[in-house]
Amino acid sequence: MGWFSGLTKHLPLASGPYVPGMVDLMLNYGKESSLVRLYYPSEQNPEERVSNNRWKTWIPDDSYLYGISKVLMLYPFVLRCVCWWSEHIVIPAVYGAKIKINNNKLKCIVLSHGLGGNRFLYSNICCELASRGFLILALEHRDNSACNTFYYATRSDAEVDLRTHVEFKHVKLGREHHKTRNEQVKIRYSECAKVLDFLKQLHQGIIPHNVLDDTPLHKDLGYDFDLKDLGGNLDMNNLCLMGHSFGAATTLYTLSKITEFRFGILLDPWMFPVKSEHLEEKVQQPLLFINTQTFHIVANVEAMSKLLHASETRRIMYTIKHTTHESQTDSVLLIGYWLNWFMKKLNPLQALKINNALILTYLHKEISFPVNVGDCEALLRKEMGNFEEGLTKPWA
Repeated sequence: MGWFSGLTKHLPLASGPYVPGMVDLMLNYGKESSLVRLYYPSEQNPEERVSNNRWKTWIPDDSYLYGISKVLMLYPFVLRCVCWWSEHIVIPAVYGAKIKINNNKLKCIVLSHGLGGNRFLYSNICCELASRGFLILALEHRDNSACNTFYYATRSDAEVDLRTHVEFKHVKLGREHHKTRNEQVKIRYSECAKVLDFLKQLHQGIIPHNVLDDTPLHKDLGYDFDLKDLGGNLDMNNLCLMGHSFGAATTLYTLSKITEFRFGILLDPWMFPVKSEHLEEKVQQPLLFINTQTFHIVANVEAMSKLLHASETRRIMYTIKHTTHESQTDSVLLIGYWLNWFMKKLNPLQALKINNALILTYLHKEISFPVNVGDCEALLRKEMGNFEEGLTKPWA
């Protein structure tokens, strides 16, 4: 794990021309508010991209460690022993850095996490996209599917950092399972719609208050990020929605409802929550599927196949070989693979580089941005034996 060399232990550095910045936003008070992490190109000097003292730890605080342990059904002390190394790993993005605004308006990607996920689980993907000039808005869902999340009921609560937590809830398999998951998808859709409304207002110059600025931590940061810099500087004609697993199901359902999202990127979609929605008849936008090798059962493949061939718009599917469902998250970089133990697997960073290159080359073809993806095309030529185009083969 060469990316953990030296005194500062961090996730792999992004390879684009910009140093990634990131900042957390909470829009409004109460449970109906939104908690989003922005990843974006910053004005930070590229020569200072290593060992920055404004990098944040991957796990923000113990509440998320406890939340992850609940998802995995492990005692927190067991998870702490397993993850002792990763507790102090930092994300190589400058927290609160000033956002880089070029002549072109920022391309926006809204990200929906998978079951048990959160706003930082996909930091590698988000930082890479930000380093190429994208603004990514990583949601933390409040439907009890996040490992942990929180809100402030009032301003006075925020001022003393009195959080109301929304914990992860396991859903029993059985007759009510699909109903519950489908209900969660609809909550998640409404949260994606709120983020879209936020982007619209921001583009019009209506700048919301970041509730986190009321908290002691943010008050003392003195960061350079200013939401006002985004006013009128967003490309609202090329909005993208992206999701992993449950988040990919959320992406599909949201695309069927909101056509302002021009296209979708689906990472290992879990089709079960939306199996009764007939989305092949409703989703009209172009789609990119990037799947791992071992996640998809026959029913999931059949559901994806209907979408792949249902529209005349550009739809393409790739499978990254020798990978598992966690390959598109940061967890494989932190603690390695823990699914399908006896299968020979691709190096986790290698798999993520393929994943990110597939996303970037797709975006280049779809919206002509990033302008230069020559390095991604070269990587995919080199790695062509480790992924394939076409309908994913069922694993079981």
